Amino acid sequence: MPYRYLLIIGLTLFWLLLSGYWTNPLILTLGAASVALATWMAMRIEKKYAFNEKGIAILSKQHTFWPWLFVEIVKSNISVLKCIWMPKTHPISPLIRQLKMQPQTRIARTLYANSITLTPGTVSIEVRNDEVLIYALLEDAMKDLEDGEMGERVYKLEVNN
Repeated sequence: MPYRYLLIIGLTLFWLLLSGYWTNPLILTLGAASVALATWMAMRIEKKYAFNEKGIAILSKQHTFWPWLFVEIVKSNISVLKCIWMPKTHPISPLIRQLKMQPQTRIARTLYANSITLTPGTVSIEVRNDEVLIYALLEDAMKDLEDGEMGERVYKLEVNN
């Protein structure tokens, strides 16, 4: 279980960097308790839903996916801002649709659904088997998802192992 130690170290460093409290014993104790609780919860989840080799490989190759997703998030932010600032020229057109997912593993499906939700103007409502129910604020956002580039990119992470 080397992942447990990486998780503890990572959570501790993250907490220390965000909190900025290095000398207050009470705050440090509460931080240590938070790290212990988060680690305990993660280990319980790991027992029931253990990562397989494919899931670990997907996580290790995400460095190719995140820059692309960041650009998509910025583009979606601009689209949503246009709707807020110029509602007459850029009206919203909310809709809900069910889309088929290309990713097959749990970790890839989770990454896909979370990526949809991270993109402003779209939310993954429900994931069931190989389909995801999506709410989109704009019809263009739904068309982009239906074109399937995001699903294809996640699928490539999954199959290139």
